[in-house]
Amino acid sequence: MKILIVDDHPLFRAGFHAVLEQSDLDAGVLSVSSVPEALQALQTDSDIGLVLLDIHLKGDDGFNALKIIGERFPTTACIMISGDDQQAVAARAVAAGASGFIPKSFTADEMIGAIRKVLAGEVFVPETTNLAAATEQPNGLTLRQLEVISMLGRGFSNKEIARALDVAERTVKAHVSAVFEALNVRNRTQAVLVAQKRGFLPSAPAYANAR
Repeated sequence: MKILIVDDHPLFRAGFHAVLEQSDLDAGVLSVSSVPEALQALQTDSDIGLVLLDIHLKGDDGFNALKIIGERFPTTACIMISGDDQQAVAARAVAAGASGFIPKSFTADEMIGAIRKVLAGEVFVPETTNLAAATEQPNGLTLRQLEVISMLGRGFSNKEIARALDVAERTVKAHVSAVFEALNVRNRTQAVLVAQKRGFLPSAPAYANAR
């Protein structure tokens, strides 16, 4: 497996590259400075399983790049990195489908730890992040999150949701985590019950016979 760094700051990119190469992640490391270069690398190298994507890129918007990568390479996980430590930035990244957010203020060990969690299938954000801060709808859930909660109500697994939305399973995990945070629950059952109480889902009998 290979990790691709996308960052237009030469010193940070070189330093991050060196840190990853010297770590025990057992992954090859590639680095580029732009979105077009990143897309080219992903197109030609199927071994890239994780992209570390800077939010602020000259001439490109990191969130737009995240969307493009998610659409063209749905099985590739993305972690967004930024010098901005605000909760809203991290929350927006996860809501947009990133598997995590790493602030550039992290130490090398903290960055490696975050990457290791994402590679293990988890969604990583700094402990202080409130994932609900990214919600854009008055009801407290984004449109994508409403789609996810609807499928949770029907008993869909993460794999089935990923197939239905045509996204990576890691992306679904990110959305589910954001839903849990927004609804202030810890598991799927609680999420469905709260969603029904708030009117996001039909009553329980209707969903019990949905599948």
